[in-house]
Parts: sequence; structure tokens; C-alpha cells
Amino acid sequence: MPEAYRSIIKLAREAHPGGRVSVQRIGSLVNDVFLVEADSEKFVAKQYTNWLSLKWLTLSIYGIGSVNFSISGRKRMEAEFGVNRLLSDQGVRVRRVVGVDFSSRVILFSYVPGDEFSRLMRKVAKAPDFDDREKLATFSIGETMAVTHSMDLSIGDTRPDNFIVDRKGESTLLDLEQAKRGGDPAWDVAEFLYFSGHYWLSYNKTLARITDEFVNGYLNVHGTKAILRYAASARYLRLFSIWTPPFVLSGIRHRLLKA
Repeated sequence: MPEAYRSIIKLAREAHPGGRVSVQRIGSLVNDVFLVEADSEKFVAKQYTNWLSLKWLTLSIYGIGSVNFSISGRKRMEAEFGVNRLLSDQGVRVRRVVGVDFSSRVILFSYVPGDEFSRLMRKVAKAPDFDDREKLATFSIGETMAVTHSMDLSIGDTRPDNFIVDRKGESTLLDLEQAKRGGDPAWDVAEFLYFSGHYWLSYNKTLARITDEFVNGYLNVHGTKAILRYAASARYLRLFSIWTPPFVLSGIRHRLLKA
């Protein structure tokens, strides 16, 4: 049995003594994320490998001059563990850390039910039924990002798949392995909005409402207009031009500049 599986089973049994534990890899091979079930209780485990993850290697090469990603497994684990505790102490909705094995670089998290924000975006892009759930989720993601930035922290990976939305519309931040002190808060804003926009072919009323809700949420707490406007700069538009149509980028950029 691979070391990661042994560590995950050990942590799950410490969190939920007795009973049968099952471990299933979920997502792609580069994610190193596992769904863990101990009887009826679910957890999520993540192993932080030392090999060059394709995801981060690709983004690091493409983002030269704009953003730097950590590809060290230990550094990513330390970032996730430390920033998770800092944000949790401030009331930010993140996955609860259930157990840690530093020797095998594994963290066991609580399981958060719901839908990835990206799934909601795909739905409303096809049928523009932007309801209260999507509205609250977008607003709360803006608030989460603003609180994080007010603590002099940047998240690093704010793709819409890294936010889980429950039935009421409350969002939970999942991925903090690229989080750091300082960093580039404007990147967080740009990645979330421009990547969310790639589900659209044009900047329509629905996408405008989504952008508005995020901006309103961001400015509702500790977010600053300067960061939003900096996210509209050409350096970020260049990075996301391979994923998102130009008219969509232009619409989001225009809204950020009006902040």
C-alpha cells in the first residue's frame, strides 16, 4: 500500500475510531486529492507531492513576470496548513483541518458538501437564471477575498472550482496551497473573475451581475478599489486571453475600472 494511503487511513481512524475506512482518488492525477469515508462520515485528504505538478508548472511558465507559484510539496503544505488556521480564526469559511501527517505531507480535511462555483457558472451561462443562491455565493466570495487581503495574505489560486457553494449560497474556500504573506492580491481578483468569464462568449447582463456582486462583496468589508483597478491592468488581461474571449475580458475590466 502506498505511503499516502497508509497515512490517510491512520488519520481517518484517529478522527473516526472503529469501522471501515475507504480511500478513493478524486480529480485528476495532478491534484493528489482523495475522498475518504469512515463508515458514514466523509473527509477529504490531500497529499503535497514534490514532483513538478503540471498545473503549477504550466501556470508558472505562462505567468512569468506576473505571478510566481510554489512547486515545492512541503512549502505548499505549510502554506495550506498555516493560512487555513489564520483564516479560520477570522471566521472565514474554509475546510476544517482534521488531521496532519507532516512526514508524508498529508492533511485530512472535513468534507464540505455543495457545488463548485464553476458548475454554477456553467449553468447560468447556458440558461441565465441568476438566482439568490448564485448572487449570495458571488457576493460572499468577494467578501472572503477582501478579508484575506486585509490580513496581508493572497490566496494564489482563486479559480472558481476552488469555492464550494452550499444550498443556501454560502461559499467555502478550498485551496490555500499557494497562499502567502503579501503576494499579489490583484492576481486573486483577476484570476477569479476572468476565469469565471471564460464560460461566456460575450459580456451579457448575467455576467455583468456576477461581476457586480463580486465587486460589491469585495468592497463591503475591507477590500480596496485600488486592488480592483489594478486587476484590470494589461498584465492580467494578457494571461487570461488564451481562456477568455476578448469582449468578456473587456467587459469585466471596464467594471473593475469603475470601482
